[in-house]
Amino acid sequence: MGNPDPPLDDAEAARLKRDVAAKWAAKSGAWARWADTMAEIADRFNQPLLDAAEVDPGHRVLDLASGVGEPALSAARRVAPEGHVTATDLVPPMLSALAVRVADARIANLETRLADMEALPFADASFDRVTCRFGIMFSPRPERAMAEARRVLRPGGRAAFLVWGPVEDNTLFHVVHGVIGELIASTPFSAHLTPFRYGEAGSLAAVMRAGGFAGVEERSIHFAPRPPAELRFWQQNVEMSLGSTYDTLPAATREAMEAEIARRFAPYRDGDGFQLAAHVRLASGRAPG
Repeated sequence: MGNPDPPLDDAEAARLKRDVAAKWAAKSGAWARWADTMAEIADRFNQPLLDAAEVDPGHRVLDLASGVGEPALSAARRVAPEGHVTATDLVPPMLSALAVRVADARIANLETRLADMEALPFADASFDRVTCRFGIMFSPRPERAMAEARRVLRPGGRAAFLVWGPVEDNTLFHVVHGVIGELIASTPFSAHLTPFRYGEAGSLAAVMRAGGFAGVEERSIHFAPRPPAELRFWQQNVEMSLGSTYDTLPAATREAMEAEIARRFAPYRDGDGFQLAAHVRLASGRAPG
């Protein structure tokens, strides 16, 4: 399978990157607010990713698009005591929130660096492992990001990237983003740079190969979340998707949105809970040499 992304010139790529950074900066407060609440759910995705990258004690790990902390925090715990994690992001407020969490958790082997994954500020062969959870889809030129990840890996070092599968296979996104798109003028993502950009089987692996990785493998992972019926389990997704826009919504708009979300989740009710679906794709490979 070839890379489905359209070619971009430097100006368009820079414009998209600024748009992505601005949108995620506006989400940073909500992501920080919900980070601890989401930790248990996040771990379902962190551990398969770290396993695929073969992150072990003593490794030097680079995490791309770290956001407010995962999987960088989990990686730091796994590589301790001699290993080290460098957590990077394009958005300063995300890294600021991550730094607070690092301090609160008293993790000494993790540093944060502001970095563009398409032009990493690190020397060749600086790391043993590279990880990226739900980040590569927001890179305007992902082949460059993959090539940079390969460059900073030592020969034989491994990288793993996790993305969402098709939106229709992810109930929470399918419902919440559908309602947001219909009722609110602003959209939570930029152009074609959406969470579901690599939902098609093989597309993530193709980008890794285009970036020069060898031994690339891709697989699907399915989960079946079952949140309790009494919880407004979608609330964090709404706030994290809309960011600061959520706080500026008129009360009537917010009430209408939440009522419509509840109505659309009703068919998924199963006894004392809701039966949902989640689907991610995980690709891994190694730097040649």
